[in-house]
Amino acid sequence: MAGEWLMYDVCLPQKPEVLELVDATGLDTDQVVGRLLMLWGWASLNCEDGKARISVRLLSRAVGGDEDFWLAVESVGWLEIDAEAGTVAIPGWDRRFSNAAKSRALTAARNQRSNAQKEGDTRAARSDTRAARGDHAPRASKRREREERSSSSSPQSAAPGEPQPPAPQGPAWDTLRAAWAKGKGRPWQLPTPPDKLEDRLAEPGWWDKAQAAIGHLPRCRYFRDPVTLPQLLDEGFVDKILGGQFDNPREQKPPRGNFGPVEKVPAKEWDDDALRALEATRRALAERVAG
Repeated sequence: MAGEWLMYDVCLPQKPEVLELVDATGLDTDQVVGRLLMLWGWASLNCEDGKARISVRLLSRAVGGDEDFWLAVESVGWLEIDAEAGTVAIPGWDRRFSNAAKSRALTAARNQRSNAQKEGDTRAARSDTRAARGDHAPRASKRREREERSSSSSPQSAAPGEPQPPAPQGPAWDTLRAAWAKGKGRPWQLPTPPDKLEDRLAEPGWWDKAQAAIGHLPRCRYFRDPVTLPQLLDEGFVDKILGGQFDNPREQKPPRGNFGPVEKVPAKEWDDDALRALEATRRALAERVAG
């Protein structure tokens, strides 16, 4: 039938099953792949569910190869041979070779082309908008914008009457980095600050509290490991430090299953009554066994 086609994986020659067939049959990779495609193409024209009433001998006559080859294909799981019923079947037919599978593949391809076209139209519209307002330069990334802003020493805007913190990579960052290097926190090796610095500098009063918090770190006995600079830049972290929340050492919990030393109970001596009762019990047991 004209227009018949198959979905083909470009990695088919490198699949483990194909490599196993090459080793088992001694054939070249292109011969193995060619015979598999002949099988799948013949099946698409002669059966609807991937199962055909045909013997292996006739299958070899129809698509090539010999019985040993198709038995090897069966051994890798790509063919099911029922000698008694005289049928062969292709596993996974509905998923890859049926008309429904082809329809799904065509729909996915159409959606992909449509999405690509919509994305292209959106980019073109944005480009036209930038051109209309005279903005021909591509938009910089967030990090690049921060670096460009921080390269300037102009202070950030602040509320009237409040000190204006410097830009992140200006004097503020230099001062913070120097103070952090002298403190007890984990050393910061990068030349640029963590991403959260800009957000913290926008908080009124944070700059002065951060410097005080760095000086307070030696009194924080709660942490087993040194505090990191990104921790310091977490929202509200400097307030917790200055509030003394981390001054006390962390409570040491005993390991699970460890209930401490076991107290030994002192041995108790047998009195006469206990000894007589024990002896009577022994005699009763002996008589029961003997009887």
